[in-house]
Amino acid sequence: MHRAIADPRHSAAPGCVAVGFEKGRLAQFAAAGLADIDEGRPLDRNTLFYGASLSKQFTALAAATLIADGKLGLDDDVRRYLPELPRYRAPVTVAMLMHHTSGIRDSLGLLRMAGMTDVGRASKQEALRLLFRQADTAFVPGTRYAYSNGGYLLLAEIVERVAGMPFAQYAHQAIFAPLGMPNAYFLDDASPRPGTFAHGYVPAGTDGGAEGSGFIQRDTFPRFSGSGGLMLSMADLAQYEADIEHGRRVFTPEVTRILLTPGRYSDGTPIDDGKGLSYGGGLHIGRKGGQRVIRHGGSAEAFKHAYLRLPETHRAFAVLCNRGDWKAGDRLDRIMAANGVPAPGLPDVQPMGLFHSPELNTDYRIVAEGTGLSVQVTSPLVDETRILHFIPEDDGAYHAGATTITPTGDPARIVVSRGSSGPIIFRAVSTPSGSR
Repeated sequence: MHRAIADPRHSAAPGCVAVGFEKGRLAQFAAAGLADIDEGRPLDRNTLFYGASLSKQFTALAAATLIADGKLGLDDDVRRYLPELPRYRAPVTVAMLMHHTSGIRDSLGLLRMAGMTDVGRASKQEALRLLFRQADTAFVPGTRYAYSNGGYLLLAEIVERVAGMPFAQYAHQAIFAPLGMPNAYFLDDASPRPGTFAHGYVPAGTDGGAEGSGFIQRDTFPRFSGSGGLMLSMADLAQYEADIEHGRRVFTPEVTRILLTPGRYSDGTPIDDGKGLSYGGGLHIGRKGGQRVIRHGGSAEAFKHAYLRLPETHRAFAVLCNRGDWKAGDRLDRIMAANGVPAPGLPDVQPMGLFHSPELNTDYRIVAEGTGLSVQVTSPLVDETRILHFIPEDDGAYHAGATTITPTGDPARIVVSRGSSGPIIFRAVSTPSGSR
């Protein structure tokens, strides 16, 4: 697990913490990199990260506790709680905010279009005022799925008004305290206390500086909560997972039903998030590669996170990174592979060997490259051998730009396609022993 998050190129670099859970219990933990490069403070299980969009499942959880108590309704018109909003073409409901079908515009996008390059300087009230000024929604509420930070900012504001206390205070009272999450809290228009959290970093050269000269600190995250704003450690996530599997102090059956029921459009059609899953309460949910999947990511300029739970096998994995140049999903896939757990939907066959297509008169010599493929392409049409690097994706195939290699289940055959120029069958000339 450590190898999947370590950076051998830099002696002083930001990095990641990673965990694997089995039946709600911490089975594996690894940390690599620094929370503060200047101070040399390392990342560990108690390090607080800015959670970015991982926050949404906790915002939805806060709302779900009020819904389960009968204080809030999924079908309630949000203007009941937010009369500052205009009357739109169709009513926006609490469920629409939770499921990203409201058409409410993205608050962070609005702030940036209004000229604010660093949204970390915005206050909650400034973001809310922009949302309240929108004369219309982006589409008729309930008719489309469009991921919206604005919808979750409004959801948090509704929780605050229904609970009668600041959202951060209610989240502590209803979630963090009963779960025993030792470090977690939501920001409330203030920066985290210095020395208590991981700074975010991007490589030097991002703003035109010299490449290869280290990392630049970037704590450019919003200081208000709802769409983001959660400060979270892996020690906190361990308590969260334990309650899902064993405790039920917060994840009661009713709360779980609210969060994990796929949303629907107004016509009753299930939501499609565009990536083969639906959306529930702050979570992408559905089936991938025959497995039930619950997942979400989090991304800010200098923070990249990924979280995935496989409820049928009672396993979960998470990675929190304080560097903006890494893809957390790729790190998560590596961590899972190191544990012998293929990421849902990824190819379950890694073809290796020499393959030939008579139709193209071309050879593909394929070798494993981590979880991906390195492919040497030889053709009489070109004098030089070309090397392509394919990465696995959760559609069950390997991709290098527009070119796709799809295993067939038969180690002697692969299918190669590129747009409308495929599929082309390649047959094995030779395969190494032990290839899968």
